[in-house]
Amino acid sequence: MPDQPKIALVIAGGTIGMSYSEREGGYAPALGAQDMFRWIDKAQLNCSIEVVDWSHQPGCHYTTRMTIDLIQILRKLVEDGFEGIAVTCGTDAMEEMAYLADLLWAYPQPLIFTGAMIPSDHIGTDAILNLNQAVLAAASKATWGLGVLVCMQDQLFAASEVCKVTNYRRDAFEAPERGPVGEIVERNVQILRSPKRATPLPEPVVPAKDVEIIWASLGGGEMLLNLLTEEELDGIVLAAFGSGNVNPLWLPPIKNMVRRGIPVVLTSRCQRGQVLSIYSYEGSALKLFKAGVLNGGRLSPLQARLKLAVGIGAGYTGDVLQQYLLR
Repeated sequence: MPDQPKIALVIAGGTIGMSYSEREGGYAPALGAQDMFRWIDKAQLNCSIEVVDWSHQPGCHYTTRMTIDLIQILRKLVEDGFEGIAVTCGTDAMEEMAYLADLLWAYPQPLIFTGAMIPSDHIGTDAILNLNQAVLAAASKATWGLGVLVCMQDQLFAASEVCKVTNYRRDAFEAPERGPVGEIVERNVQILRSPKRATPLPEPVVPAKDVEIIWASLGGGEMLLNLLTEEELDGIVLAAFGSGNVNPLWLPPIKNMVRRGIPVVLTSRCQRGQVLSIYSYEGSALKLFKAGVLNGGRLSPLQARLKLAVGIGAGYTGDVLQQYLLR
C-alpha cells in the first residue's frame, strides 16, 4: 500500500464541539478532541490523522492575536511534514479567521476551515458531515495550491470570497457572485475553478492590533469617528454608503486622522459592492481620495480591516500600503 498522506485535525473551538447544558439552559463547549475524532469514518479516508487539541472557545471569543497564534501552530505542522490540515472553529468568525490565514498562508498544502451550524446532539446536525468532508478535502491532492478554503455542507469556498449569510441555516456560507471553488460528491473532491487570491506574505507578520470599522448609517457615525480621533489607532476602515460615500460631517475627523498619519481605508458596505469614484459632492469617494483616504476596492469592510492590519504589521505605508490593499 502506498504511503498515506499525513493530515492534522486541529480543534480550535466552535459550535461543532458544543452540546446542550441543562444546567445553563443553552449550548456550550463540551466535546473533547477525541470525541470529534471518533466521528471520522477512517476506513473511508486514505490518510493518517493526528489530532491537535488546541482550543474549545466560541468564535466570538477570538481576537486577531489569537488567530495569529493559531496560524503559527498551523505553519509548524506543515514544516513538520503534514500534507494537509483541517481546522474546526466557530462559524461566527470563520470567514475572518480563514481570510486572515489566507493572507499569510504561503504553502501549497491545503488548509481547510470547517465548523457546524447545528450542534452534534441536535436533530439535523451538520457537525459530523462537515468534519469528515474537511478532512477529506485536506487529504486531497486536488486542493493543493488553492490557498485557504472553507468546507461547509458539501461545498468548498475560497477564504478570499466566502461570507456567512445566515445564522440559522446549515447552508450558511456563500461566495457572492462567484460560488464555491469545489464540491464534495460521493467522497470525491471536485474542483470547479481556481480562486484568485493575493500573493500571501511569506514571513510571519504580527498584524496591527487597533484597527476599527465605522459603518455608515442614516445620520450616524459622526460621534464614533470623533471619539476615535482621540484614540491611538493603528488604522480605520470606513464601511461607506454605495460606491464609497459618507456624510459630510465625517470629513473633519477623517482628515484629522489622515493628518496624524493614521491609515484610513474606504470600502462599500454593500455585500457585492466596490469603491467607485463617480460622484464629486462632499463626502464622495472622489473627495475622500483627495483628502488622503486609501482605496479598499472590492474588499469587504471585514476583509479590509484584516488586510490593513496585516499591511501595517508588515511595515507598509503610503503607496506601498495602497498597492497591497488592491492586489
